Amino acid sequence: MRFLDATREEQLLHLSPALAEAIATSVAAHAAPPTYGLRRQRPYVLLGPQDLRLPRTEAGVAWLQAQGLPVYVRVGGGAAVLLDEGCLSFFAAIPTRDLGSVDENFRALTAPVRTALARLTVPVRFGRAPGSFCEGPQDLVSQGGRKIAGVSQALRRGYSLVSGMLLVRQDPVATTALLQEFYRRAGSGRELRASAVTSLRQELGREPSLEEVKEAIVEAAGELGWDKEPSMPSPQEAAGAEELLGRRRFLSTAHGAER
Repeated sequence: MRFLDATREEQLLHLSPALAEAIATSVAAHAAPPTYGLRRQRPYVLLGPQDLRLPRTEAGVAWLQAQGLPVYVRVGGGAAVLLDEGCLSFFAAIPTRDLGSVDENFRALTAPVRTALARLTVPVRFGRAPGSFCEGPQDLVSQGGRKIAGVSQALRRGYSLVSGMLLVRQDPVATTALLQEFYRRAGSGRELRASAVTSLRQELGREPSLEEVKEAIVEAAGELGWDKEPSMPSPQEAAGAEELLGRRRFLSTAHGAER
């Protein structure tokens, strides 16, 4: 399993919202081996299919953009999330056409993250955290039942892409308030609860670094036989991510553009 380290290079930060999908497309075409990766990003909001059906999605997106947040549409399921410097994003892509492998993919492809968290003294399980933003049945929740990582899967075009964001230092209160305001402006009655979300910082009672968490995940991946030496995307993968970035960007018509 190739390891893609997208936590440092400036160009990879720029491509972060579309990088995992571009890599998965390359894996499906057998132009690249199965790949897992870790990403940092500049702040942006990711919307899910259900968010696009809200009565006033455009108004909600325009407000997010006015806060300086680019908005993108996700390739997998789920709802609105904020990705920022307090998150460590992760993904794993394998070639598959087996529609019955969804549960196994979740287990196998998140194994390094779950192992790393346990070693950091924060054991997690799959499950829902009712009231959390982007609540889903395959989120990673703490022993106290609070969401610490959102996880989704896209199974299409010959690949399985399991991806998620680990809340390392993100403030659950501020993030929940931001997403709640988006939903209010978009005409949704969804009620979010900050108390349903936690972070690694809260669980540990100290300030963990993204580098510390990254190293723990890579070490756990190595024990599974996955690569520990980082690689970079190929020029073709980088170009594919650049093209996808434009396609996934949600440009509100309130700003004179169409999605």
